Amino acid sequence: MDDIILKIRSFNRFYASHIDILNQRYLESDYSLTEVRILYEIDQSKTITAQKITEILNLDKGYLSRILKRFLKENLIVKVASTEDKRASNIMLTASAHELLKSLTIKVDEKIKQKTDQMNFSEKNLLTNSMQTVKQLLTENQLTADDITYRNELNSGDIGYIIYLHGHIYANESDFSKDFEKYVIKTFYDFLEHYSPENDRIWIAEYNNKIVGCIAIQHQPKNEAQLRWFLLDPAFRGLGIGNKLLNDALNFCSERNYKNIFLLTTSTQNKALEMYKMAGFKLKESVELHQWGKTFQHERYDLKLD
Repeated sequence: MDDIILKIRSFNRFYASHIDILNQRYLESDYSLTEVRILYEIDQSKTITAQKITEILNLDKGYLSRILKRFLKENLIVKVASTEDKRASNIMLTASAHELLKSLTIKVDEKIKQKTDQMNFSEKNLLTNSMQTVKQLLTENQLTADDITYRNELNSGDIGYIIYLHGHIYANESDFSKDFEKYVIKTFYDFLEHYSPENDRIWIAEYNNKIVGCIAIQHQPKNEAQLRWFLLDPAFRGLGIGNKLLNDALNFCSERNYKNIFLLTTSTQNKALEMYKMAGFKLKESVELHQWGKTFQHERYDLKLD
């Protein structure tokens, strides 16, 4: 935890300097960053009360009152009596304020362009996606199911990243050795060697164009299908992603008229086992193994569809 705090504080110092937040005059204007943010919130809301501004920006009421008095004096805002609450006034921007924000926006856009011009396409995506992730994780709403996108076609690099996720997550959650990652590599080699677009499929869940979950169906002899690589990044659990992936895989098997679906797993995968059992999978075999640096029950579950 101490390491996390130090890294966050380091980022805060860097970013405060990076966006010139420590300068009393924002973008060489006559206004501070806080004052410009107030004007921006008024502009976004069209009409807004002082109380609402304090709530959005977490400002002291007295401090905000002094700023608004200055804005009134400089003809940046006007106050109009609220039709809903006679005790409150709605605040609106004047034409002068709109011109000010327009000029500052042009300057901001130019600064951003200068900072990103030397970045390639991949770096720009990484930057903006990382910013969106920081914003999402630090808001009260945090991540929702609506933030996740899904696809069932393979893109270049997908398999490599899914292998990485397996190695990383299983090492941290199950304490599996690096031999587990080698095993996953071999299974994907087999999948790609015998891949059939009609009978095999992989589903991928993404957040900000980054893979956070997956599942696959691989055809097997005797009209059987094997469910494989059911995985979800721990940061994205609890959003219903796993249920959607599993249901999509099972529906695909029904559409392809497979008679039986089986999966191989370990007794340590408690959450996944719960989902398999709720979907109707039944334990068929259980053998104790010492593998990947751990001792566990290696289990096979089957789900008959005919």
